Amino acid sequence: MAHDTDHPPRNRLPTERHFLDMEVEHLSGVEHFDPNTQIMALATQPDFVAAWKPVEGTKSVISGRPAIVYRTADLEIPLTVDEYAGLVGCELEPEEFRTLLETYGTFHEIHDDFYCPVSGKAFQPKDLRSRVRVAAAALATGVQGNPAGPKA
Repeated sequence: MAHDTDHPPRNRLPTERHFLDMEVEHLSGVEHFDPNTQIMALATQPDFVAAWKPVEGTKSVISGRPAIVYRTADLEIPLTVDEYAGLVGCELEPEEFRTLLETYGTFHEIHDDFYCPVSGKAFQPKDLRSRVRVAAAALATGVQGNPAGPKA
């Protein structure tokens, strides 16, 4: 990752987690992931992820809506479940990317292999966010979705 002098690290925790140890806190508990299991959870179990409820009193840094808490490396980022899916799936909207960049500086999940630093456009979105959105809509209407995601 190239050093981004325009967006140095900001709002970092004093101690750093191991880079393969990601954590998501939601109202019912804490989930632990590595980068691959995090992607697989979104791809194969979108109902599980969509069912996470926000941590009380926590607001998303992007939208200000009630949020879960994503922890990785030396960051603790409050996000909605939808924003979390966008972050993990490299499919943040340019405005969402810009908010994270301005708040935290460059970090692995939003560095220039994944997003254009000028436009904020994602280079290779994984299409995980749509799976979580479909699952969330099904949960909201009381219809059980497919935990394995859409069939190919």
